[in-house]
Amino acid sequence: MQSVPAGETVQFPAQDGPEEVVQGVWRIPVPLPFALRSANIYLLDDGPGGRTLIDSGLGLPADEQALREGLAQAGIALQDISTLVLTHAHPDHIGLSGLIYADSRAPIYMLEGEEQHLSTVWGEGGDALQTRLDEMYRVNGLPDDLRATGQHSSRRLRRILRLPPLDAVSTLHDGQQIVLGAHTFQTIWTPGHSDYHLCLLRDDGLFIAGDHILPGITPNIGLYVGGRPNPLADYFVGLEKVQDLPARLVLPGHRRPFEGLAERAAELREHHDERSQQTHDILAAHHAGRDAFHVAGELFGERLRNADDWRFALAETLAHLEYLRFADLAMRAERDGLQIYWVA
Repeated sequence: MQSVPAGETVQFPAQDGPEEVVQGVWRIPVPLPFALRSANIYLLDDGPGGRTLIDSGLGLPADEQALREGLAQAGIALQDISTLVLTHAHPDHIGLSGLIYADSRAPIYMLEGEEQHLSTVWGEGGDALQTRLDEMYRVNGLPDDLRATGQHSSRRLRRILRLPPLDAVSTLHDGQQIVLGAHTFQTIWTPGHSDYHLCLLRDDGLFIAGDHILPGITPNIGLYVGGRPNPLADYFVGLEKVQDLPARLVLPGHRRPFEGLAERAAELREHHDERSQQTHDILAAHHAGRDAFHVAGELFGERLRNADDWRFALAETLAHLEYLRFADLAMRAERDGLQIYWVA
């Protein structure tokens, strides 16, 4: 068993640490250098040959230390892992996947379509995509200084991630049955937070939610270049797919497990309905139209403290604006090099 070297202190997130949430299911929180201070890695331990990890943190040394120590508290090592499932290809969920694969040679599963982001976003194609993303930000009003900071952040993230070879990743399909350890899981495509986000329902009612359903916070639903054109409508479809599932316990990608999947799905739908109405009201108050940057400023206000906040807010605002446009409640046109939205 490999744990943290003597003399080193593991920095689990503040007031948090590994816990066995139900028998054979461990939550291992790993730190994040963002406003969202931690991400969850789950160990599903059905004994030798049946040990599955769900997601893999960001990839910083502190994440590796926390993962190794969390596994040690559960009595196993990385070499004992038999399967790794990645719910989606955001950096705080894929960062240690290459390390886990190198130590265990465990097969890696993602939903078909999502695995492509490992190369197009975080691999060799990342620079080309960043150029397109920068142009998206520009035409939607984001100032030059905030765009430049975003380019640096993206390159820094790509250096942090430790990704596996693409041929180590196998793909799953929506509605597929897969056996992991002693249990059968149903795969569920839940787009919105990412285009091909994966949720899993275990045969005993354990629901692996990734970032599709989170307690206390709302998942970011943003519009990005190369992505599906109406992510908020996608997200509503994903909420409908899971809200009536017979889930007894939800394992989210952030914060602690919780009960009440249907209630939380309804709350998230209500939040985004309200945000869409707020977006519509802002457009209605500006008869000449507004670009997404200024709409985001009115929606989020003082909560936008840095460049990362602004980029996430702009992407989420665009998702709401495009949702309104697809519903024929708003219109869009280019004016003086910017995309302008107004009430239809």
